Amino acid sequence: MRIRAFGQGALEASFVIALGFVSVFLLNITIWLVEQTQGSNFTTVLQTSSLIWLNAHGVPIHFAASKLGSVSVPEYSFDLIPLGFSILIGWAIYRAGRRLSSDQHLGVSWFGAITSYAILALAVTGVASSKKIFVEDWQAIFIPTALFAFLLILGSVIGAPRYEGEGELRVKVSGFFTSLFERLPWAIRPVLSPAFRAGTSVVLVLTTFSAIYIAIALAWNWVEVIRLYQSMQLSLLGTISVSMGQLALLPNFIALGDTWLTGVGFSIGQGSMVSPMGTELGPVPALPLLAVIPLGSSSLTILFVILPLLAGFAATLLVKSHTADLRFSYASATSAALVLGISIGLVAGLEMMLLADFSGGSIGPGRMSTVGATPWLVGLVTFAEVAVASTLAAFFSARPEAADRELIQKVRRVK
Repeated sequence: MRIRAFGQGALEASFVIALGFVSVFLLNITIWLVEQTQGSNFTTVLQTSSLIWLNAHGVPIHFAASKLGSVSVPEYSFDLIPLGFSILIGWAIYRAGRRLSSDQHLGVSWFGAITSYAILALAVTGVASSKKIFVEDWQAIFIPTALFAFLLILGSVIGAPRYEGEGELRVKVSGFFTSLFERLPWAIRPVLSPAFRAGTSVVLVLTTFSAIYIAIALAWNWVEVIRLYQSMQLSLLGTISVSMGQLALLPNFIALGDTWLTGVGFSIGQGSMVSPMGTELGPVPALPLLAVIPLGSSSLTILFVILPLLAGFAATLLVKSHTADLRFSYASATSAALVLGISIGLVAGLEMMLLADFSGGSIGPGRMSTVGATPWLVGLVTFAEVAVASTLAAFFSARPEAADRELIQKVRRVK
């Protein structure tokens, strides 16, 4: 049975590998066979596919110093993660964990899956590097394997089982975290659920508005989008390849739109700034998706900054049904409102900081080494905006209905 569990884990890992690495390799090999690009061969196709796969796992790609004609290009790194591709791989890993959650030998299944993924990472690392383009070996092996292990175990433990029954290890791990939550102090435990729900809702609202804005901007600027495609002079397969690359980067743009809505904004190269207060851009890549960047500023764009405040206020009101324990534990309306409001702001700020961190990075030498927003500033501004609005709303949603009689009795016994 343990051999079967090991094989099942390896099989689930192979599905993730097929969705991630194999799909990219098939696209690249098809383009190479049809286009017959000068200077490329099977080895370069395999290397390109390996680098794309590793980059989707968060592995930085390093470029050695070189010359482009008479221009010297210094050494630089590319660490902008294509979040669309990363989310697809992460979703596949999570679902693989869910499918393993009913296995009675879950630990063996984990070992089989993680070992298979580590072997692939090792093999990909061996072909990914050349003299001009290379990755750090330990990063290329460790980061994909660690990410796979984390999401696989997460899917096995908290994901709804795909089949009847639960593995013994899953029950033990779930029970451990449940007991750990129950042992939290009384002042912390009741605020976790409403704070997480409301704070995450704020981020989801900003993300939704950002996605809607980008869709409208693409439709409104369709002429500019077509012009940029034409300027690249691509073939049909080249156009498909560039379009898929932009789809992989679309979540990055949506996350950067979130930072724009907070008022902080983001940059595309050092010295540039895109925010509701105005847009200052230098030379940027001729990427059709960049047509969504708003030019200039107006009183209407500045009004978008109040969206985090409205989202925080509304989300706090809507979690009233989840604050029963909070209202029971805190006998003071002021203390209950402050704790809930600050906690919601903290959750929203941390999540926005992570989004800003993952959505940006370096894409080239010089000024192109800075693309994205400043994570700590985005987190701080989001915390301040959401905490203020949520605290005001919390005076309604977290207002105590009665004093905690059990707590009062305990205090009287101590005295």
